[in-house]
Amino acid sequence: MDRILFVDEDLALMEVTQRRLNKVFDIDIAQGGREGLNAVAGKGPYAVIITGLHMSGMNGFQFVEEAKKIDSDSAIVMLTGHGRLDVSLKALNGGKIFKFLIKPCKPHVLENVLQEGVEQYRKNRHWAKTVDAASSHRHKILIVDDDPEVLSVFATTLNATGHYDVLTAENGKIALELVKFIKIHAIAADLNIPDMDGIQLLRAIHRREPNMSLFLMTWNPAFEFQDSIPDITLDAVFEKPLDMPSILATIRTSLRSDPKGKIEGFSTTAFLQMIEMEEKTCTIQVKSAENVGFLFFRKGRLIAAATGDKRGEDAAYDILNWKDSAIQITHADLEKRIEINRSLMHILVEAARRQDEAETGE
Repeated sequence: MDRILFVDEDLALMEVTQRRLNKVFDIDIAQGGREGLNAVAGKGPYAVIITGLHMSGMNGFQFVEEAKKIDSDSAIVMLTGHGRLDVSLKALNGGKIFKFLIKPCKPHVLENVLQEGVEQYRKNRHWAKTVDAASSHRHKILIVDDDPEVLSVFATTLNATGHYDVLTAENGKIALELVKFIKIHAIAADLNIPDMDGIQLLRAIHRREPNMSLFLMTWNPAFEFQDSIPDITLDAVFEKPLDMPSILATIRTSLRSDPKGKIEGFSTTAFLQMIEMEEKTCTIQVKSAENVGFLFFRKGRLIAAATGDKRGEDAAYDILNWKDSAIQITHADLEKRIEINRSLMHILVEAARRQDEAETGE
């Protein structure tokens, strides 16, 4: 029976949930964040950890941050009493929260989410087997900005893919020192940083590392800079406020053009989860070798897919299992009919299962 940990200050709620679902899950309860961390460390591993958002002493986000250091594979379900999840969705970009649910939550809804969480946990465990082997070959990306929020959002988004090592610097001097001692593959610098502007920094770094991918962040229109800066060629200009899914796709494409070709960037799966988190409406074009496919999103929901003669779920499963894929965001098809009625998580898990099955057959 799959093991679940429920962490909250509402003991009555946890005990009721434990009784209702004890035939389906083995549920432990912990009252408060500290007790929860003790359970994770002493009684884990847990496939899913449910936690309340508002707890005294240690809130839900703080608890998750520490719990993930103990066991990064557990799927996290967070309960909140707020109908608006603006803050929660922003935190979701860090990749640590699997699902948010609003209190009060109906038992069958919670049970379904826990089942999905267990599937995600198994997938996480599968991915973890290959992480150590790949970590030494990750691209290193340096983010330079004096705005702590930009550094945080950018870094957590890249880290959530599991395919990059991210460094940050708050000014040009620190950035130049890092480049001296660490092999950096790409740098994204804000135009307005202390001690030198972003263009001066990128020029200095280009002289030292001419093969490094160069990105400029600015509140100004991108066309003001593209192809108009002497001595260097920018890979892209990122306009603020930052559109992280688009930025991820651009960085990935740029790094894939590295002649070494060792790193494939972040997975299609990670990118689609970002689209879902940010509730984007868009069409995703995916290319792999001679294959071209399209995934259609409406407000973060995957509604259709197409590749060749295939449509709907079958097309999505094929696209998700392509190797060495290049991703591009195109304009949304607002007239597209709904062909897929299952959740994105179900599609991702089923695609992974099919891929495992195919590899086992080989």
